[in-house]
Amino acid sequence: MCLAIYQDVMKKTPLLLVLYFVWMFEARTDAYLDPGSGSMLVQLLLGGVAGAAVLVKLGFARFKDMFRSSPPKDREPESHE
Repeated sequence: MCLAIYQDVMKKTPLLLVLYFVWMFEARTDAYLDPGSGSMLVQLLLGGVAGAAVLVKLGFARFKDMFRSSPPKDREPESHE
């Protein structure tokens, strides 16, 4: 039991150290975000969502093909001539 708790704490230690040093050495910055920056962030988010949707669709098609007994429609059957 004690070993499991020790291992759990050791897994979190690097993250806690990084967060501590980021918090200790933060500097005050005056930043300005204009409307173009917001538009770019929205475009980045929408592009990421669209890319993820395409990856999921392609991955799901390959997953379905693994369980198919007949060859997929887009592939031609191999001829043994």
